[in-house]
Formats: sequence, structure tokens, C-alpha cells
Amino acid sequence: MADILIAGALDFSREDSRTFITHLGEEVIAQGHNLLNGCRNEFDRAIAQAVHAAATSRGIDPERRITSYVVAHADPAHTLGKVLRSRLAGWGLEFESLHVPEPVHEAEAVVVVGGKDGTLCAANWARIDNKPLLPVTAFGGAALTAYTEELKEFDAKYGGRLDRAQYEALNQVPSDLAKLARDVVALAARVQASRFVFAIMSFSDDPRMQDAYESFKEVCEEFEYECARVDNTTASGRIVPQILESIHRAAFVIADLSEQRPNVYYELGLAQGMKKPYIVTAAKGTLLPFDVHDVPTIFWENQKQLKDGLRRKVREIATSQGR
Repeated sequence: MADILIAGALDFSREDSRTFITHLGEEVIAQGHNLLNGCRNEFDRAIAQAVHAAATSRGIDPERRITSYVVAHADPAHTLGKVLRSRLAGWGLEFESLHVPEPVHEAEAVVVVGGKDGTLCAANWARIDNKPLLPVTAFGGAALTAYTEELKEFDAKYGGRLDRAQYEALNQVPSDLAKLARDVVALAARVQASRFVFAIMSFSDDPRMQDAYESFKEVCEEFEYECARVDNTTASGRIVPQILESIHRAAFVIADLSEQRPNVYYELGLAQGMKKPYIVTAAKGTLLPFDVHDVPTIFWENQKQLKDGLRRKVREIATSQGR
């Protein structure tokens, strides 16, 4: 289940605009997600109505699936679902004290459709807060501009968790609006920031390594990530599908080089090749090979040192991923 902000503006005198928004709302519910909403304009009202209708038809309480924010001192564009008052007087970028608007900050993916300056502002806030941004270009407007800019950053932002062709589907000329809506919502779920962290380390019986793994898990949980490793009993051959899949879906990896196992270096190399953020740790006294000796490494003598170092690194990654 993903929390998806859908923002924009369309000409609702056009049948294709009305049809697409209806399908988009249906897909949010059909695929099991929640709508975040700006509650500011006709578009916000239309997408909330579509999600509300889809939820009601399935016997789902709309208040559990629609959360809208309205800026302070403004009238809400609708009262569907749960409507909350923003702590901000406005969501523009011109205010002296800048804060990410709640609908953007709470979103796990941001979809923008059509629109003008307000939609472009929402897209820019998504970038500032490092949120996955999915501009649907079929209706032109600010979403087309946002798509062009976001595509330039594709490798850095989405590489390793999304194929470029999947993202470029946002730029398709739609012959089937229902399929376009289905693809957009599915992509929003797929591209949301992962909470999974893959631990790459020796499966040694050394109690220090067991304690290190527990430290990995503890620190990750503090930042609402889930850390796990592929149990060595599943391994066969050079590399198992579970390891490749785990690296691919991870938000980042933690690699401990203390025992200098070849598979650990190999898996760390795979993560680097997939452009995954990574944290390297090693017990104090570990002599690292020349090709990784200059990689920033947390050297630890005890678990307190390890956890303190991990917290600093995980906090940096969490911030960069909009957590």
C-alpha cells in the first residue's frame, strides 16, 4: 500500500480528462493505495471524487483512503475523506520560511498531470524532498516540463530500482486511458522508496559478526528500514537469484568486510554497479585491499562504535531519500 499524491489541473470540459481522472481514482483503490490531496482546485476535487466513488463501491471507508490538506485560512475545495488544515499559510516557493507541504512530504510517490505554475511548484517540492516524481505527459502542461527535467536525473534517482523504459511509459501517447491510469498507479507503487536494507556480510560463527548483524537491524529499525540478509543455507553456485533480487529492491546496502570473503566483495560490487547507496563497515584492524582502501569505512571495535557510525550514515541516506 502506497500513499500517492496526485496533483495537477485539467480542462474538465474535455471528455478524455474526465475519463482519465475517473480511471485514475479507480486504480488507486483497485491496487490498494491511498490518495493524498491538495484540496485546492477543481482537479483536487475531481480526483478525490473518483477515489471516493471507487472506495464506496467496494464498501471501503473513504476516510481511510483519502487524506487532504488545505492551506491555512483557505476554504477546502471539497470535504471528501479526511480533510486536515495545513500548518502552512501557503505552499509556494516564495515564502521566507520554506517548509515542504504536508501532502508532498507524506507521499511515497508524487503524480502530476497537466497543470501550470501550481503543478510545477508541486513537482519542484517533490524534487526538493527527494520524492519519486511521475509526470503524466499525455495532457501536456507543466507535467511535460517536469517529465523532461526528471528524465535527466533518471540514473541517479531511479537507477537500480526501475527500468528506463518503465519510466518512459509516462510519456506514451495513450490509446487506452484505462491502461494509462493502471500503468501510472502501478509505477507509483513500484517506484516508492524502498524500506528494505540488504546486509552483505560473512556468515561466520564468530559472535562479533552475529552481534554486528543485530546492530545493523537495530539501527535500520530506528529509521524505519528493515534490514535482512539472505541466509547462507539458500546459497548455491556463484550467486543465487535471492541475492540479486535483494540488492535490486534494497534502498541501500550495508557491507561488512571484516572477514574479507570473496562473495562479500562481489555482492558489494554488484550493488555499486546498480548505483545503490552503500555503507561499508569493518572490524578495527581489517586490512582492506587497495581497490577499496579509500572507500569511507566505519571501523569498529565494539557494537556501540558500530551503531554510532551507522546512525550517522543511515541518517544521511534517509534524508536523501525523503525519509
